Amino acid sequence: MTRAVIRKDLAVLWSSPIPYVVGALFHLALGLLFVDQLAVRRQAVIQPLFPLAGFLLLVMAPLLTMRSLAEEARTGTLAVLQAAGVRARALVVGKWVAAWVTALAVFAPALLFVLLLASWGDPDPGPVIAGFIGLALFAATLTGLGVLASSVTSSQPVAAIIALFLALVFWFADVADDAPRAGSLLLRFSLRERLRSFASGVLDTSDIAWFVLLVVATLLLAGQAIEGRKLR
Repeated sequence: MTRAVIRKDLAVLWSSPIPYVVGALFHLALGLLFVDQLAVRRQAVIQPLFPLAGFLLLVMAPLLTMRSLAEEARTGTLAVLQAAGVRARALVVGKWVAAWVTALAVFAPALLFVLLLASWGDPDPGPVIAGFIGLALFAATLTGLGVLASSVTSSQPVAAIIALFLALVFWFADVADDAPRAGSLLLRFSLRERLRSFASGVLDTSDIAWFVLLVVATLLLAGQAIEGRKLR
C-alpha cells in the first residue's frame, strides 16, 4: 500500500509545475549566492554551498509538501482512503517518501558545483560527501515537518506557512546566546548547527540520529493527526 501511495504522489507532484519552478528558482539563487561566496573567499571550497542550500531548502520543502495531506482532506479523498482501509502509517510514510525523493531530485543538480570546483581546484572529498549526506538528511527532516503540517489542515497555504514556521524555529534554535544554559540546550535542536557539522566533513552519529529521530517523530505525529481526523 505504501508503494502505491509513493507512486501516485510522485506522479501527481511531477505532473504539476511546482518541482520545476521551485527547482529553477532554487538553483538560480544557490548559484548566485555560491559564486558570490567563492569571490569573497578567493578559494575553490565547497563548504559555503551547504548552509546556503539548507536555508533555501527551508523555503522549498513546504512548497513540495503543502498539498500532500491537506489536498486529500480538502477534496474528501482522505476520508475515502480511510474508509477503504488504507492505514494512516502507510499514507503518511508514502507521502513523506514521495516528497523526500522529489526534494532530492530537485537539488541533485547542485552536484555540478562540485565538478566546477574540481576543474578550478582540488576540493577535499570528505566535506563534499559528508555535506551532501547532511543535506539529504536535512531534506528528510524538512519534508517530515511538511507532512506533519499538511496533516493538521485542509488548506495548502496554511500547511506551507506552518511547515515554514516549524523549519525556521529549528533552524534558528541556537540564537539564544544571551542565556548560556538556554543557548546550550537549544543548540542541540538547531538544524543549522547540525548541517554545519556535516559541511565541515564530520559524520557525527549524534547528528545523524537527531535527524532520524526528528523524522520519525514528525511522521508519528502526522499519523496521529490522520487518525484523529478519522475518529472525528
